[in-house]
Amino acid sequence: MALQQWESVPEERPRSDRGLREVSYQILGHVFTVESRYRDLKAVGKGSYGIVCSALDLRTEKRVAIKKITPMAQQAVDAKHVLREIRLMRYLGVHPNIISLEDVAVREFDDELYIVMELLDSDLHRIIQSAQPLSDAHHRYFMYQLLRGVKFLHDNRIIHRDLKPGNLLVTKSCQLRITDFGLARERPLGRGAGPDEEVDDPMTEHVVTRWYRPPELMLCPDGLYTYAVDLWSVGCIFAELLGRAPLFPGTNFVDQLTLIFDVVGSPSQHEVAHIRNNQARRFLDSMAGKDKQPYAALFPQASEQAIDLLEHLLVFDPPKRLSVADALDHPYFDALRTTEGLREDPPVAVGLEFDFESQPMARLQLKQLILQEVSTCYLLCRTLMLKLCASVPQAPHPARGECATCRVQC
Repeated sequence: MALQQWESVPEERPRSDRGLREVSYQILGHVFTVESRYRDLKAVGKGSYGIVCSALDLRTEKRVAIKKITPMAQQAVDAKHVLREIRLMRYLGVHPNIISLEDVAVREFDDELYIVMELLDSDLHRIIQSAQPLSDAHHRYFMYQLLRGVKFLHDNRIIHRDLKPGNLLVTKSCQLRITDFGLARERPLGRGAGPDEEVDDPMTEHVVTRWYRPPELMLCPDGLYTYAVDLWSVGCIFAELLGRAPLFPGTNFVDQLTLIFDVVGSPSQHEVAHIRNNQARRFLDSMAGKDKQPYAALFPQASEQAIDLLEHLLVFDPPKRLSVADALDHPYFDALRTTEGLREDPPVAVGLEFDFESQPMARLQLKQLILQEVSTCYLLCRTLMLKLCASVPQAPHPARGECATCRVQC
């Protein structure tokens, strides 16, 4: 059911700390105070980390998404979530398959943070659940874009850790963007660590929505894992595209693993030799003797190449799972490579750091880092906007000093 939308007549407010005029809207019982360039706000979503509205950007004449987060750093964990999201969008949003950051603003007195992003038409979850017919060409194109975006993340040593259909935004022309980087994490470099080698830097297992969570996260509470966690999630998304329903809709921890082993079969003794947790070993013993289900029977309409790709993604043993580069090289994508393969990805980001992850920092210290990040983002976004305004003829309003082209202050 769609969110009910309340929109008040925009109320002009004094200039912000940036020296820009602001307007306020009442949205879902909350006040949205944004620069006057943003008009026609409408609620589009509400989650644990804030409310999201769509808005018309008068400067570009395009609609954008604005997420309001308040308080911006209620706890240290919330502050890290926000800091990750802003920093990753700022550095990695240059990739065509990763959501881009358009602007960011803080109203420090009210403890409000506004993140402005590009607005897409839908997400993959809604498309899968809809009556919209999806062909093999749709599956291939969505998966190709997803893997390209994941490859760029991994090339920058980032594990997303929460890939799922709802975090994949889609346009009417089937362009796909990865979003929601609040749980993402930089993978630390170990001595001689390759892309599939574990690094002795434990990370929490309480990531990845359960239905898309790989077995190693549930069976290895030490938190040592690799980029392969994202590839399991990619496999689950692919299966959901093929079957129009989640493949492993577990209701709890045990049910989730049971559903996985019912499909992929029981792991061998060699594959579970590294698991030291006694409770996990007892559970694995209870799962012995399960046969692997043929994916061709589960997805009879899927092509042979699609089934082969799926089988190499949904592999219990992480080192045996396809890497993102190998997945992109799979024959399933041969038909796309002639048209899409000529595109070059942006270079690996320089200066992307996550020192705050490994250092003990208080909430107020993290909040200060958020404010610094916002300041940096604002300067970058402002520079781009001034270039946009300079590219077209304009004349200041004689009374208000506003840009006649943008209809808002420049």
